[in-house]
Amino acid sequence: MVKRLADNISNYISFELNYDDEKSEILSYGLQIFLGTSIKTVSILILAYILNIFETTVAVSLSFVIFRRIIGGSHVDTYNKCYCLSISLMILAGIAGEVISLEAPNILILILLIYVLAVIATILWIPAGTEKKMIRNKVTRKRIKIKTICLLTIWCLVCNYLNNIELFRYVTSSLLGVTLSFFLASPLGYKFTNF
Repeated sequence: MVKRLADNISNYISFELNYDDEKSEILSYGLQIFLGTSIKTVSILILAYILNIFETTVAVSLSFVIFRRIIGGSHVDTYNKCYCLSISLMILAGIAGEVISLEAPNILILILLIYVLAVIATILWIPAGTEKKMIRNKVTRKRIKIKTICLLTIWCLVCNYLNNIELFRYVTSSLLGVTLSFFLASPLGYKFTNF
């Protein structure tokens, strides 16, 4: 459905702007990504609102996306699988963010533990590519690793601040989002999505 809609819009725009087939394909691919992401995002937000887990799901999703855009990771092979997996993971993590009740000392330990594990994962596996997009350039890989560790450090400080002002469920939700992001960039995450 998304591909067909993107192709139709692309064909119309390409006709109006007199694009060749190559530009039309590029436009269609970009539209597929934009439309697919928009549909997933709206679906997650509507479902989260209906389930009364909107705030925690947003916290999970933002934390997940911020890191996922940089570190990469595994992908499923079709849009429908991606749609179902994305919604399932975000909604389940949003529910977990509401249900899990942790407070200051325990959350601080979790923040530090996830930070350390994420730094180790960054050193070992980041950036995590796919068959279509592997980053082999050593300078680029090193730059992404440094950027990821800097972002992790900022994230850790923000979570610590939120923990200090007792916004525990947002911190828990953010921890879940970051954990999911790094899980999908690990070898186990690749096995999970292939399964």
